[in-house]
Amino acid sequence: MNRFLILLILMACSTVSTFAVRTPRVSIAKFADGKAGAVSYTFDDGLLEHYTKVFPELKKRHIKATFCIIGSKVGRDIKHTPCMSWKQIEEMAAEGQEMTSHGWEHKAVTKLSGEALRYEVQHNDTALFSHTGIFPRTYFYPGNRKTAEALAFCSKDRVGTRTSQVSVGSKRSEAWLRQWVDGLVAKGQWGVGMTHGITFGYDAFEDENVLWHHLDYASSLRDKLWIDTFHNIAAYVKERDNVTLDVKVHKSHLTVVPTNPLDRRLFDYPLTIEVGSARVKAAHQDGRPLEMRRKGQTTLLTINPNGGAIQIDLK
Repeated sequence: MNRFLILLILMACSTVSTFAVRTPRVSIAKFADGKAGAVSYTFDDGLLEHYTKVFPELKKRHIKATFCIIGSKVGRDIKHTPCMSWKQIEEMAAEGQEMTSHGWEHKAVTKLSGEALRYEVQHNDTALFSHTGIFPRTYFYPGNRKTAEALAFCSKDRVGTRTSQVSVGSKRSEAWLRQWVDGLVAKGQWGVGMTHGITFGYDAFEDENVLWHHLDYASSLRDKLWIDTFHNIAAYVKERDNVTLDVKVHKSHLTVVPTNPLDRRLFDYPLTIEVGSARVKAAHQDGRPLEMRRKGQTTLLTINPNGGAIQIDLK
């Protein structure tokens, strides 16, 4: 082989190697906006204190949480603990709090089947929809009790159901709660916190300020902790684990095509994709500019999982 041909081969290998090194890695971020961990705060039974105490504190901190409602108890009480009215539930829903189902009569679904199971679940869905205009797409099992049959039934046409949670009420201390959310960030996990009463009733705090101080601390971690409703995080996680990205490399740009095999009526929450390069100049999907944010040497893009091809222009 002559020396000129050898030189050409070496140059080609060098070009391919350099291009490969410079080709950005494209992937779906573990959590929205590239956050390291995530948390959802959930409040059970639709108690009046959730409106009079929790709702104002959440608004102060711009936090969205999830409240699971027992339809038959609205405007009444649970063991002398008053519950919210439909008007209060409507107000909270209108301001972006998730109002979801905890069953019409809070019956354990392990003891129900057939028509009784359908009524317990669907009648509550209908009541919530008729009052808030939003159909609940999550379900919280009373007593966290479930069977395979109930799990399948309650999961149908929903983005997720609450199958596990951590108690954040009762005798929890500020130190314990701080350690819990710190762990979510450190381990890259999604935590679901749950409580009931605030100053009285089941699971109430010994001092309600423990909760407000904890929300302050969680809010201080927002650059690395995603705080959102159970619905939104459940939808994101399911999409993250199922959506695929077809990446094609061009001379000055990348083309990324997302494919979402899930039910698009339910799973349309925006996804964050990470482009392992700070060389991104601009990005568009379906002709519209995408929201971009730099995070070190990575560029974060917010995409529509059900949209068309994404063009990422490189510098």
